[in-house]
Amino acid sequence: GCGKSTTARVLMQLINQDSGELVFDGETVGSRALPLRQFRRQAQMVFQDSYSSLNPRMTIEDSIAFAPTVHGLPSREAITRARDLLARVGLQPERFAGRYPHELSGGQRQRVN
Repeated sequence: GCGKSTTARVLMQLINQDSGELVFDGETVGSRALPLRQFRRQAQMVFQDSYSSLNPRMTIEDSIAFAPTVHGLPSREAITRARDLLARVGLQPERFAGRYPHELSGGQRQRVN
């Protein structure tokens, strides 16, 4: 109730602030020097409800590979990266890549996020 989630959403520019500016590493976010897309590549938000931030119709592998694909990475490379990331957070790709969010525990979904 003290505004942590709202502050995080403002920092990620998911909602607009009423006044002021957001400065990251000495640059104004959203400026020519630091476009929002470049800032978001360097920042991360972990939502409190890990289930609501995953698409229930996409496999875990597809969910992780989605953002790199949007940023121009070929699909095959994005899938390889997704599988590598799963392994790095302790989720065996051969067991978890093809699962859907409802098939994971809360902690596993948090690691996916």
